[in-house]
Amino acid sequence: MSTTKQARSPSEGIYYVVPGKDGHAIVLSQREDEIENATHMFFWEKILKSIAHEYSLKPDQIEDLKTNYMAIPRGRVVKDFDHQTFKYTGKYIVLHGGDVPVTQIRNLVEQDFGLIQLSSQKKVLWKVDDHEKMDSKDRKIFLEVIKKQ
Repeated sequence: MSTTKQARSPSEGIYYVVPGKDGHAIVLSQREDEIENATHMFFWEKILKSIAHEYSLKPDQIEDLKTNYMAIPRGRVVKDFDHQTFKYTGKYIVLHGGDVPVTQIRNLVEQDFGLIQLSSQKKVLWKVDDHEKMDSKDRKIFLEVIKKQ
């Protein structure tokens, strides 16, 4: 489901930031070298299993969250493409919603996607993208469900 070890080479993919009960962020990712066309909506079902375990949720509570895939911070890692030269630049972009401080997740995301070395060379750019922002309705439902456990 998720990568908890460093990728062997830079990869593209998606990630979620699961809020742990103890306040720590848990980054769960899915690289595109593991699955074709990684999308948040389809990855959410696996993320729900982690949330259910973390918060000891009951089956009906999990069901309440099935369509709320924008309830927690998430993002996407993509190769940087120069639209003028039609070539990849050798850099990677981490798109995120700005819903969690980057300082809390930078190392975890960069490790999961094999970007540590590129980051040290200033070849990893972190950008806020509205598409990756949490949805306030999804978030409200999520918070109500985890408080019931």
